[in-house]
Amino acid sequence: MNVLLLYADKYYLIKQVYPFGLDLIANDLRQYGHRVTLDYPFLPDKEVETNFAKTLEETDPDVIGIGIRNLDTCMSCEAYGDFQGHDCKTFYFLPAIKGIVDMIKKRRAKMPIVVGGGAFTISPVAILKYLGLEYGIVGEGEGPFRQFLEVFPDKGKISKIPNMVHFKGKFVVNSRQTHRFSQGQEVKERESKFNYAYETVGLPVQVKRGCNQNCSYCVEPLIEGRKFAFRPTDAVVDELKAVFEKHEDIRTIFFVDTEFNVPDQQYPTTLAKKIIREGLHEYFRFSTQVLPRPFDADFAKMLSEAGFSLILTSDSFADGVLKKNQASYRQEDVVRTLELCEEHGIDCTVAMIFGLPGETYATIDHSIGLMHKYPPGLLRRYEYTIGGRIYQGTPLCRFIETTGEEKNLYGKRSEGFVEPCYFCGPESPVKLKEYIQKALPHPMMYQNGYDETRFGTLALSYLIDQRRWEEATSLFLGSTLRVRSSIYDYFFRKSTDAGRREVAEAVSVNLLEGIGGSDETKEYGEQAEVIRYYLSLLR
Repeated sequence: MNVLLLYADKYYLIKQVYPFGLDLIANDLRQYGHRVTLDYPFLPDKEVETNFAKTLEETDPDVIGIGIRNLDTCMSCEAYGDFQGHDCKTFYFLPAIKGIVDMIKKRRAKMPIVVGGGAFTISPVAILKYLGLEYGIVGEGEGPFRQFLEVFPDKGKISKIPNMVHFKGKFVVNSRQTHRFSQGQEVKERESKFNYAYETVGLPVQVKRGCNQNCSYCVEPLIEGRKFAFRPTDAVVDELKAVFEKHEDIRTIFFVDTEFNVPDQQYPTTLAKKIIREGLHEYFRFSTQVLPRPFDADFAKMLSEAGFSLILTSDSFADGVLKKNQASYRQEDVVRTLELCEEHGIDCTVAMIFGLPGETYATIDHSIGLMHKYPPGLLRRYEYTIGGRIYQGTPLCRFIETTGEEKNLYGKRSEGFVEPCYFCGPESPVKLKEYIQKALPHPMMYQNGYDETRFGTLALSYLIDQRRWEEATSLFLGSTLRVRSSIYDYFFRKSTDAGRREVAEAVSVNLLEGIGGSDETKEYGEQAEVIRYYLSLLR
């Protein structure tokens, strides 16, 4: 069959995380003879309908799969948000996804559509109702989606597929199958449309699935399951070697994991040792997320030698807040991990959340005091958000539903909590934001910014990565000086690598002329010299 997979995550325009899950599904389907196109409908044109109409015409699919990675940004104080609530503001993505579904129905009324992804898995029935669809897949989709293609339109057989959500008078969510890593599941070739993301943000490499933690607000156990499935460390190392051999411009690897050091340090230690043994640490920088416990000196030393940077899940320094939200660690664990990272020279980003259940101004002041004691520096930074996003099925959601809590809720309660809704105490997200910003000397609040330069750069990179040289050149020539400057090195390198020297020369001459005719010549002076040097190589 001819399958179109749409990555419907508008958050990619802000943070470039490529559709790893859809790539796994595409890889699985291709092994069984299906023709698969993976596409991002929000690029390169600002009009989604323009992008989608072109893709639909070119691919003429029999089935469309839609991957939903995020419902929103989880953050309650977005300066540029499009969803406004009482004393909160965020980006909300589901309406845009509904728009895509409506476009499909308008052009191909009988087209079977299957929805999946991490965000979908949290509230599958509510999302299908919102989108007006009847099929979805919760959890891992590699096998179930293929089975759907084999039996569609037989609803009796569809109803027996594990992980399947289907409509039979009412919505039914089938039981999930236990995931196991098996040979042949690895993605042999990453989707080339997202090369820019691999090179600038990093390449995700999966090491395990599952999470046994009980953090009040977290959806990972719902998405991944509570049982662990470990990928053989030799398979991970083999993939890293393949990346090294095929993609010389990819230098950052992000290990896709709930928390790298759970349930214990044994697996990550074994993997780090093999990375060092194979010399991969001399080529790649590795990044992953960890909990403050378990985390001992030997583990820190190993991570340092292997070239890791860390995102440390801390949430709070106040034991009362940590206990209330069922964290498996306490302040002493956070402090010890910070000290070990500093001792071993590990780059560490500390992730904090203010306003969770149990938070008071006293606990806020306590956490801020520890942030001053262990201040940001060359190898340490803090990023914080305000309020806990309430997602269906989490301990925080159950707390809200059983207690009838209303006082500390901000946003909108909806079926399945698909619309942004937050718990925040002791006051609203906006008021806590004002209080915290006065107390912290450095800007640490995590902000999602959107600007025209970023969109223009991503639009061009999307065309470049598909080698659509004429379209990319035309868009480049019509872009702002800032956009052209931002994407130039990437455009030049990719076009020359592809043997399109005339394209490389055209964009070089155009940007050089643009710099020369600009009032901001000084700002681009160094780049002008680089362009002249590149042109000399071409001529």
